[in-house]
Amino acid sequence: MIRLCTTALVLFCLCSSTLLAQTVRFETSVGSFDMVLNPNDDPNLDPLVNNMLAYVGLGRYHFSAINRAVDQDNDDASDDFVLQMGGFMGFAPDPDQWTRMVQSVEKLNEVVTDADGDGEVDFDSITNSRGTVSLALASGNVNSGTSSFFINLGDNSFLDSQGFVPFAEIQNMQTIDQIMRLEQLDLSEQLGSSGNLAFTDVPITEEERLVVVKRAYVVDPGDDFSFVGPIAEALLAQREMEQELAALAFGSTSGGGSASNTSTTNVPEPASLALLAGPLALLGWYGIRRRS
Repeated sequence: MIRLCTTALVLFCLCSSTLLAQTVRFETSVGSFDMVLNPNDDPNLDPLVNNMLAYVGLGRYHFSAINRAVDQDNDDASDDFVLQMGGFMGFAPDPDQWTRMVQSVEKLNEVVTDADGDGEVDFDSITNSRGTVSLALASGNVNSGTSSFFINLGDNSFLDSQGFVPFAEIQNMQTIDQIMRLEQLDLSEQLGSSGNLAFTDVPITEEERLVVVKRAYVVDPGDDFSFVGPIAEALLAQREMEQELAALAFGSTSGGGSASNTSTTNVPEPASLALLAGPLALLGWYGIRRRS
């Protein structure tokens, strides 16, 4: 009975909530930037838009860290690739506390863009060009996007055929470009995973602190806008998935210990490498090694 009532509530909220373009403002420790969701009002992007709204409405981006600023030369914006965030938290941006405080953003279910299971996105969208926003994905799985996303800093149209679907655009790139000009640290070795691209280009401020999202919220929502639909849909899907996994575990006869399922996400580098962006089990470290 409870499940039926919850499902009915979700359907009601989804029908009553607007799907028109919304603007989400991210206030960071460096400055603010505005993200326009679904600027072309493409209904195919609704799952991606609702995913973002669910994370924003639940406050899960608050105090998340910007963990990846991929460029070759801080003074030359022409070779910038992506700025990535939303994968892990930055509650304690002081370097002395990073290792014991950093944790992953609490995840909702993955966004499905390949419903027929052929390994390709089911629809065409805008291209990965400067200012567009796409979800990070697990390698080879177009249905793996969750909280982590990246902002394209140049013409990354080669990502279009790899399942990275732009679902939003940044209105003004001034703050993004400012973050890209910051010094970057390679923390991968100190965090127990040498060479892990999730932590090889972490931007820091002049005060040697992480760049964090202080707040994320919808700007000037319309009278008919509500977070309830996206949040209820996401939480219901998550609960159903947990119930299915619990049922499978209950019926399992393996008898073995459960393995830790650490989710990682990535986006290809220009030279065909992978940009990791998922949560890690962080180990102790004894210093900060600056990128030369």
